[in-house]
Amino acid sequence: MADPSRARALLAGAQLAPLFEAVRRRLEETGGAARTATVRGAPLECRVAIADLMGWSSVPAEPVRVELADLDVALRESAAAVDLRAAVELVSGPLRDLAGERRARRSARERLWADAQAALAGEGRAELGPWLDHLRSGALARAARASGGAEEALLREALRAALRLPAGGKLLPVFASEVLGDPHALDPGSVLTPLVLRAAASIAGWREVPSGAGGRRRLWADVGVDCDPLSASVLVHALRPGGTGLLARQLWESAEAGEPRIITLRELDRSDLAFACGDVLHVCENPAVLASAADALGPRSAALACAEGVPSTAVMNLLRRAASGGAELRVRADLDWPGLRIAAQLMAAGSARPWHMAARDYREAVAAGRTGPPLDGPRGSSPWDPALAVAMEEAGVSVPEERLLEALLGDLGSGRSTT
Repeated sequence: MADPSRARALLAGAQLAPLFEAVRRRLEETGGAARTATVRGAPLECRVAIADLMGWSSVPAEPVRVELADLDVALRESAAAVDLRAAVELVSGPLRDLAGERRARRSARERLWADAQAALAGEGRAELGPWLDHLRSGALARAARASGGAEEALLREALRAALRLPAGGKLLPVFASEVLGDPHALDPGSVLTPLVLRAAASIAGWREVPSGAGGRRRLWADVGVDCDPLSASVLVHALRPGGTGLLARQLWESAEAGEPRIITLRELDRSDLAFACGDVLHVCENPAVLASAADALGPRSAALACAEGVPSTAVMNLLRRAASGGAELRVRADLDWPGLRIAAQLMAAGSARPWHMAARDYREAVAAGRTGPPLDGPRGSSPWDPALAVAMEEAGVSVPEERLLEALLGDLGSGRSTT
């Protein structure tokens, strides 16, 4: 067996370095299957050394093309007495299988995206499919390069956040802390924020992620995430809570005057609003319903809160406070797929019952022609009345809240609410 130290001393000089660098590149690129190597830009002393090693009668011109089988024979018969692979590894370390590494990376990448797709399918989140396609088309790779992080870790975090949207009324730092373990993970400027905002756009039906801060706040709000306590608010009418603080007094004054009132999350957090058993708070999705109640009933209306789409942190704060005090929530939303999801989020506040959100309400509205646009987007569910989602799927049309306005105002004016 050849002495490795002696072989290295014979081969590792500067004169043969360009040859072994070229051979290493070819062997690593092809997984050892290369037949030739070309030495480009070799100085005269290198070409002389190659000619001596190969036993050529003349010094070759540049570039120098070497048959690797011949080089292997020459190395075995030389004073170094090693084969080609051993010679390369003695000179500059173990050979890598770059082709195999590329195959492994491709395989791992395919598994990464397959696992992500399976996660969406497992959660029934087909609306996030285009978002995942967008990440795969290069957005994730660009974000990983910009942050210096691994694509796998970045996708895992983005997917975790996307699957928790809509959030059902959370402040952004709270949402980021609960989902990602860092209250600043979704701050402006975070590498993760544009990826999650793109998911929010897919969920909320926005074509693009807005470039301005105001537009991004509205997009966050559309998926139940509020950026600060002032931008989160809830619209109410005829709300007469207990409490002696400023907000409670103002709500009573507004209720007596028959005027709606906007409450910010900041006000709620600082207030002493109280609710009791026997109190009833009706909840709708659209401001048009609340405005109609104010116009038609004024101070005679039962208490009403409006989610204005996906419920904000302020909406959920008010409903949880009312429910924890013993009040009953009577909840409704548009009879379309997003409306079912919104109603489920509102009912999650506790002590809730559906308000004109049953299969019979839907069928009666369809029979009377009080319908809206065709149903669109991923199918929703109605756990409070499974027959409702079935009936909606069969008829294929929506019933907006405004088409049930007569019945809703009748309930609000009489103090009764049918399910």
